Amino acid sequence: MTVTRRELLAAGATAGTGIVAGCTGVAEDSLSSTVGTVSRAALEETGYEEHTVEEVVVERTVSRFGIERSIEARNWYAEYDRAIALDRVGLTRVQAAVVAVLTTPQVTVLGKTFNPVGEYSTDDLVAMIQERYDRLEDVQFVDERSISMLGTETTLARYEASARLIETGTTLDVSVKVSDPVAHGDDFVICVAVSPQVNGFETESEAVRTMLESLEHE
Repeated sequence: MTVTRRELLAAGATAGTGIVAGCTGVAEDSLSSTVGTVSRAALEETGYEEHTVEEVVVERTVSRFGIERSIEARNWYAEYDRAIALDRVGLTRVQAAVVAVLTTPQVTVLGKTFNPVGEYSTDDLVAMIQERYDRLEDVQFVDERSISMLGTETTLARYEASARLIETGTTLDVSVKVSDPVAHGDDFVICVAVSPQVNGFETESEAVRTMLESLEHE
């Protein structure tokens, strides 16, 4: 994959600010989201640990009728992981099960809310965890299930794919789960989970559900 996390968030910020500038003629100088995290109780139950919680600030210049405005979008990215034994590739344990939570500000124009990340592909969203995986290939949709995130029923889509584990350079069969964006407060919240298939089986479904159903976002 060639999309970086910063480029991914920048695309969302550009889409959002383009809507603001294009529809209202007035662009806000700053758009900010609030961090979304997995509850401590859910982490203890599933064995996942916090890997990073970081604010990603993106600046873009938008133009309308010859007038340029500098826009700053503040997004939050939280990532959690768990060690998994991968004996078949000679790895006793490696932090290869990953769950990521992205919050990005909503854009409201004339009373209508737009989702600046609504057009992202699965490949784009999985790029958020590129510190662990890249080169996502042979993506195949498996199924989708309903899940409750932040009090809202949404869809969690499941895919099978192959991806390179950056830590070892090994290509693995993986399970990829991507939630539909959930509007909560002034933000959109999106979750992505990737984990190796162990002996041909996907093993993290229950842990992922537990974590996503325990999200905290003010």
